[in-house]
Parts: sequence; C-alpha cells; structure tokens
Amino acid sequence: MKKANEKPGRMITRTIEQIENRKITKAERERLKRVAALPDDQIDTSDIPEVKDKAGWVRVHEHPEHPLHRVLLRLLSIRLPEPDIALAQRLAESKGLPYQTYIKSLLHEALERERMLAERR
Repeated sequence: MKKANEKPGRMITRTIEQIENRKITKAERERLKRVAALPDDQIDTSDIPEVKDKAGWVRVHEHPEHPLHRVLLRLLSIRLPEPDIALAQRLAESKGLPYQTYIKSLLHEALERERMLAERR
C-alpha cells in the first residue's frame, strides 16, 4: 500500500481490502476532527462532481451485508395490555428469546406484511 503522506495532490490507488483494513494515523484522526467540527457550509466540496440521479444507491455501511451495517434504533415506550405481555413472555421463553426482542420481531414481520400488501394495491 502506498503511503498517504506522499506528494500532496497526488492520487493514490488502493484496493477495497486495503481501505477496509487500513489503520487511521494520528495526523489523519486530528484532521478528521478538525473537518468534523466545521459547519457544513465551510467544507469545500467543489472538487466533488454533482450526482443528480441517486436512485438505487445505498451507502456502503447501510448495505445489509456490510460489517458496519446497523439499523438505527429509537427508544419507544408504549402501553400494552398485561395479558399480551404475559403471552409474549411465555412465547419468547419457548423460543429462547428475550420477550422485548420477540415483540420487536413480531412488529417488524407485521409491518413488512402490511407494506407488501400496500404495494400490491
């Protein structure tokens, strides 16, 4: 792999494997912190071509098979009838799952079914 500190402005070619396995240097980490602290309107993106049609695109980390893929979760508080909670606990235990995980999977499956039905209409 070529060193990042070679002549400034020079394009460096790396394989995906090299990029994924590469360690960030202390200097790069500091530079990233400085850029992250800048307001968006102060970051120079003039050298990046504009892409108008992003249909079908997905960020690499959002792809389900990418090792860094993670669905964003949000804490939610809902009131459920006691008998439903008790039933969910029994069914989850029989499947070897925590009951909240079991309820979350049931909700997800039901929402996917509804989405599929809505798309067919």
